[in-house]
Amino acid sequence: MGWNIIPMALFLLEAYHVLGHLAVLLRVRLLPRRDLVRLRAYFLVDGLSSLITAFCFTGRLQWLVGLHVLQHLYYFFFWEKTDLAKRYGVSVVVTVLPTTQMTEIVDWSSLDFFHSHKSGGPKCELDNIVGTLFDVVVHLCNLCVLASYLTTVQVLFVLVLAQCSICCVLYNPRFAWSSPSAMPPWVQKRLSSLRSSYTGSSDN
Repeated sequence: MGWNIIPMALFLLEAYHVLGHLAVLLRVRLLPRRDLVRLRAYFLVDGLSSLITAFCFTGRLQWLVGLHVLQHLYYFFFWEKTDLAKRYGVSVVVTVLPTTQMTEIVDWSSLDFFHSHKSGGPKCELDNIVGTLFDVVVHLCNLCVLASYLTTVQVLFVLVLAQCSICCVLYNPRFAWSSPSAMPPWVQKRLSSLRSSYTGSSDN
């Protein structure tokens, strides 16, 4: 059997997204907010990966991936530019009715969130957890479909490759990705308090 390059490449991308989202969801590796806001293009790559998988290759789960793509297009074009993007985060597609307790997805996904939490700032928000979990589920569904095009050996090989790839990014000492409980001093200097922004928004 051949190498099945296309499904293997798509499987690698989807697995990478799953591992990356889980790192944020489980609070394993995060970035300082000032670095996170520069990753707007990642939403385009994330959505494009799912789009190609569902619409151009497998032809499966197009309705689910369609929601996922619309969600990520919204972030790409309005990242840090609108109150909706700041306050309703990744759950804008999942949670239609807004609530006053939703925090910014940018803040929640950053190391600054923990710094502010210790100072009496924003707490953990269920909507952001559900929204990020939605991303994980979409990519996992794509992985299950793509696995049917690959052998067991190929699946295991690509999973190992994805794990190595994510480690090269999230555990690279030259990058600011860090564990909230073990941040290097130079990363800690890049943090700021989020409490003032939330206090200001609640007073309006």
